[in-house]
Amino acid sequence: MKPDHSHADNNGHMTWPRGPSVLKRFPSPRPVPSLSEELRASGIELLPATAADIPRLRALYRASRLAELLTAPWPADRKRAFLDDQFALQHDHFLKVYRKGDYRLIRLNDGPIGRIYFDRSGRDWALIDILLAADSRGKGIGSALIRWLQQSAVATGAERLRLHVARDNPRARKLYECLGFLEIPVAGATSATHTAMAWSGNRALAGAQLR
Repeated sequence: MKPDHSHADNNGHMTWPRGPSVLKRFPSPRPVPSLSEELRASGIELLPATAADIPRLRALYRASRLAELLTAPWPADRKRAFLDDQFALQHDHFLKVYRKGDYRLIRLNDGPIGRIYFDRSGRDWALIDILLAADSRGKGIGSALIRWLQQSAVATGAERLRLHVARDNPRARKLYECLGFLEIPVAGATSATHTAMAWSGNRALAGAQLR
């Protein structure tokens, strides 16, 4: 959610939807497909996310969205509280919708640089979310991770790899298009904030709809 989802209460204080006070636990990890040669050569590792990683993941999320609040008329502590609530709401949503998802920290040179969440439990695989720290972007890491998911999906017989990209993130959409993703309609639903996209290898997506 963006800052314009907030509103003033009767005392003129800015309020917003509050996140859950107790976050859902990550599901038990299961082995992921072998990393591609490209990822192994770069030193990338994917580690299961645990409750102990929540502070680090919260800080990663907060840093990724702080620029959106630069012009918001809030003090720093209120901005921080808003972003922490947004993280909690997103975390709760992901784990509720993708109960069998894979939730992994991205590590490079023994240090965490981001997160990648995906779901392999259906005929379609889903890239739930990928987020890199600012100093790790623009280096081809995100592209390499998505290519690995694409290759793994094909190898296991998945029909498609699908995702949702924010409409106000043209840079991410351009990346997905370069990797072969196409916009597809979502059956029975539209979103004012996100666009549904999918990749199916050599199979045409024309007229396809998300289930």
